[in-house]
Amino acid sequence: MEISTRKEGDIVIADLVGSLDTQTSGPASEEMSRIIGEASGKLLVNMEKLEFLSSAGLRVLLRAAKEIQASGGMMKMCQPSGVVKEVLDISGFASFLDIHDSESEALATFSA
Repeated sequence: MEISTRKEGDIVIADLVGSLDTQTSGPASEEMSRIIGEASGKLLVNMEKLEFLSSAGLRVLLRAAKEIQASGGMMKMCQPSGVVKEVLDISGFASFLDIHDSESEALATFSA
């Protein structure tokens, strides 16, 4: 599991690569907290290269969303594909997390 960040204006984009599962959820959660602490309140999680998402990974995403909301910020997600999209749909997370099909679409909603 790798998390890299980049900026688009005042929005921090976190690119998730690999598998977010039981083995990687601890370090991933710590890294997401660090990113949220350094972000200006706007975080976009790009899941284009996330290959697998387990229930432990869902908890990481939920914790990050709650953490940024508690500080008055917002988190959006984009480009889940294949099994990751299926896990988000089946778990019901897709109904309450702000998930978009493309990065550009998600970025546009921050200013809307």
